[in-house]
Amino acid sequence: MAELEALIAKGRKHGARKRVILLQAARLFVERGYDLTGIDDIGAAAGVSGPAVYKHFAGKQAILIALIELSIERLREGSRAVLESREREPEERLVMLVNWFAAFALENQELMLILQGELPRLPEEDRRRLVGRMREVREEWAALLAEARPGLSALGAQIAVTSVMGMVTPVIAARLGGETALVREHLRAQMLAVLRADRFREKG
Repeated sequence: MAELEALIAKGRKHGARKRVILLQAARLFVERGYDLTGIDDIGAAAGVSGPAVYKHFAGKQAILIALIELSIERLREGSRAVLESREREPEERLVMLVNWFAAFALENQELMLILQGELPRLPEEDRRRLVGRMREVREEWAALLAEARPGLSALGAQIAVTSVMGMVTPVIAARLGGETALVREHLRAQMLAVLRADRFREKG
């Protein structure tokens, strides 16, 4: 939650009270589920009345959209910081990207669970917009993978990246226990195993 609070703090449009509301809403959405969390619950957790929440957000759905926007933006920023390290070889950048993503996912478990679990429920316009942003992130990953694995087709790269990005959330949701460092190392190793699987080549 400390990392989530730091991420929310980066959003210029969010004041201190908004940060607290978002932080507590994220926790409640994960613990209780979106449907079972009310505005009054969020307000109580944030130390304000339910109606006071509406001074900052139009409603519960607006809070959810804000959380998903923040999570995607952080994914984009973190990914691009690695992808733009052009002085490094593609393979090195690929390892750096996996290392960063595994650490980010485990440090921001609420964000990951909300992003994967709640994105489909958004209104169509917002869902299309945010799905498009996620697609951009996947395409950037796939471009790097194709650069590092010249024998891999574009489709193969896209499937591998989609598989890798999707394997983290079930692990978080399963609450398997264990030290965070150990879980991170297992995730890192398995993600790299997928991305390095040269057998994923289309037969001509």
